Amino acid sequence: MMNATPKLYSLTNGYKYLFIDLVLLFLLAPFGSLHRSLSIFVSFCFLITLLLGLNTLAFPKKLLFLFRFLAALGFISDVIVFPDTEYLTALSSLMSYSFYGIFYILVILAIGSRISQEEKVNLNVVRGGVCIYLLLGILWFFFYKIIIFFDANAFSFPENMTKDSLFYFSFTTLTTLGYGDILPKNAFAMTFTNAEALVGQIYPAVVIAKLVSLYEHK
Repeated sequence: MMNATPKLYSLTNGYKYLFIDLVLLFLLAPFGSLHRSLSIFVSFCFLITLLLGLNTLAFPKKLLFLFRFLAALGFISDVIVFPDTEYLTALSSLMSYSFYGIFYILVILAIGSRISQEEKVNLNVVRGGVCIYLLLGILWFFFYKIIIFFDANAFSFPENMTKDSLFYFSFTTLTTLGYGDILPKNAFAMTFTNAEALVGQIYPAVVIAKLVSLYEHK
């Protein structure tokens, strides 16, 4: 008897282009703080990452269209600037981070669900596992940006770093390197930092165990 439970993930899409885009985004993200035009380009890369990620979802076409529309709206909210109104610009960015965060969670769940049901090791499974790891680092970056909107002093930064360095901080925390240059200061920042560090420890162990088990049953 066939399983009638609807799947969150699509069987028709791999992760090749998503993987390539995530690697490029990881390499290009530091340039976003150098110039406004570069910042817009990096934001565009976030959008492309999200659109590619949405392709992994097995949702109805109308719902996917709505998600893509909201993703585009999130991109516009991220790059729009209100002259002489810093609060409105920050509020617009908050909307963008919230949209992106929700969608990234869906994409991570979709890829994770698909990988968990694979029966053999292949390049697509490995790419999917790496994609999730990179997506987790980006997701927590959005979490930190949301936290800092509500409390500008949620993190302490060295003199040579700005809020844009939270992307670097997220992956430093995910990999549990802990250089100590950026520090969480309020309860929410501390809790989310600890949570990311735990995920950074647990996720690779789970994925490696899964890949080993698939290899043994190949």
